[in-house]
Amino acid sequence: MHTAVKIGLGVGALVIAGRLLQLNKLAANVSVSLSKVRVHKVNLSGVEIAATAKVNNPSDVSVTIINPVVRLWNNKGGMIAESPSVSRSFPIASNRQSEVGEILLPLSWTTILPLMGIKNITSIINLFSKGGTKGVLKSFTQPIAMSVIMQVEGMTIETPKTIINK
Repeated sequence: MHTAVKIGLGVGALVIAGRLLQLNKLAANVSVSLSKVRVHKVNLSGVEIAATAKVNNPSDVSVTIINPVVRLWNNKGGMIAESPSVSRSFPIASNRQSEVGEILLPLSWTTILPLMGIKNITSIINLFSKGGTKGVLKSFTQPIAMSVIMQVEGMTIETPKTIINK
């Protein structure tokens, strides 16, 4: 093998090893939290919940987050629903807190009504007349949690589950 090829392979291995060390440091230090959870839209097909993820990156590594997905969990840890994956990417700067844009989670009425304990149309009307869309999240009979899962440079990061109906 030529010396130039050996040197090239060695340099390539060092670059890859360096990047893996940076990503390992990022995974150990990055924290992701949910904010601005709200009812975005209510229509005949159901309710759409919007959430924003905040990524705190205290490391010196800049990355791009791709395909963020929101998951909704019941109080027993079972997944209720998951937002559709969209091909969106968000740059996360080093040594800074960045916001991932709004992620939307559509929920059909057949999914959401049992969580609210609502059995008839009169109960739905009463719910909206009391609190509008803000009352929807608080009307769940059991604690409901959300998490965000996303891809970062081939790694999967998921936020801790956050109760959204306190």
